[in-house]
Amino acid sequence: MLKISKTDKIMYISLAVWILITALRIVFHQPWYDEAHAYMMSQQLSLIDIIAQMKYEGHTFIWYLLMMPFAKADLWYPYPMLILNWLFMFCAMIIFWKKAPFHPITKIIISFSYPFLAQLPVIARCYTIGVLFMFILTDLYFNKLKCPLVYSTCLIICANTSVMALFSATAFGIIFVIDMIKGALDGIVSRKDFRISFSILALGAVLILWQLGGANSSFIGQNTTFLKNFSEFLLGTNLITNIINLAGMIFAVIIFPVYCWRNKKIFFILIFQIAMILYCFITQWGGCGHHFIFFWIYPLVAIWLMHLIDEKSKLSVIAEIVLAVMFFGQIFTHMNNSPNNFYSGSRYMAETFINDNVAENGRVIIFIEADKRFVPYVKNKNAEIYFYGTAEKVDWDSSVDNSQLTGYAKVVLVPTWIHKSMSKTRQNFALLMITKERPADGFVIEDRNYRMIFKPYIIFNNTYGLFKIIEIKK
Repeated sequence: MLKISKTDKIMYISLAVWILITALRIVFHQPWYDEAHAYMMSQQLSLIDIIAQMKYEGHTFIWYLLMMPFAKADLWYPYPMLILNWLFMFCAMIIFWKKAPFHPITKIIISFSYPFLAQLPVIARCYTIGVLFMFILTDLYFNKLKCPLVYSTCLIICANTSVMALFSATAFGIIFVIDMIKGALDGIVSRKDFRISFSILALGAVLILWQLGGANSSFIGQNTTFLKNFSEFLLGTNLITNIINLAGMIFAVIIFPVYCWRNKKIFFILIFQIAMILYCFITQWGGCGHHFIFFWIYPLVAIWLMHLIDEKSKLSVIAEIVLAVMFFGQIFTHMNNSPNNFYSGSRYMAETFINDNVAENGRVIIFIEADKRFVPYVKNKNAEIYFYGTAEKVDWDSSVDNSQLTGYAKVVLVPTWIHKSMSKTRQNFALLMITKERPADGFVIEDRNYRMIFKPYIIFNNTYGLFKIIEIKK
């Protein structure tokens, strides 16, 4: 009779619980704007156009390529996208449980933390496949010269999934090139493998330059924005959780570099990844929660590598405890707020909208990019969705209108601009968040040309309203 070890039992039970929770979450998940936006791009653009568009996205193309067959065939949105993303995360979790040299308790904490339970397997973005290949590169790291073609291929796949994974792939790639040159000189790597591997890496470099060369200059980073966003991500309302998170981060900054210094290459991988992501946040973009999780994933990879060569020293034990504390804090900080974090309401809004014959045959004006999240659900219907600020039909266009009228943080309603987006033959509606200035019982705005009356038509969970627009020309 086949005996299953205690460690394997823990792994199977943990993975079974993880599968159950995450599968239920994707069944009920309603995509946010960034998920819907990537799907719309895959549906409407060719592969060449997607690659050319990546400099405006700030990402790389493989996720869009993988979605393309389902998106172009318009199959069961959003489930192919969600399931594909989940499968990548499931594979990453199997590699993590099978290969990562951590104590089972540490693995359980990491598996059920916010990044690996709530964010990556549920939100269908480009990050999950990158994490999978980061784990593959980590597992193959000490045997990379035995399989240089496989390793170089994994490097360029990883680099072409997201910018966050690109930082990791670049760090691993620099070490790989150094070891490849030394291996070729010492006769460990054959000339054939050397040439093919470098050709693969060169192809990857060309793809990255093609996609990210001349990146969008409208991405303006502010260190104050990053500090504000990161502090809101790290700290919540629970004092005990905040203490755990702060203690984990402080000890990580002290312990991890000291521990990784024992192997200068691994030290380089850790510092390079952190330095690049900090540079990105400070100079290019302030960052959001789905970006900040890499401040946990990068150290995880580095400590994983160090444990493979130094698992039993006192410092290795301390480093693993600090790693566990870091992820332990992430279990509670975001799980308490998960309904708010993950309920976008996109499907609910779309179905309510479609079931109303008047609205479904009208024109809806949306005011911020985030409200495009329900568009894939209604695109085959008779509705017209127009974007305020451009007065054009909503499509995959990634440009966020940062004008005073439609800034992402605040919408300034100007009757003259609303008039530009309104239909002359259809009923006109505005999709707006309910605020003190835009109450659910309706409101009026006017300038010297027009008076706009916003009458409530459909109110979505007291948070959003579909307002019928009545225009009076002065």
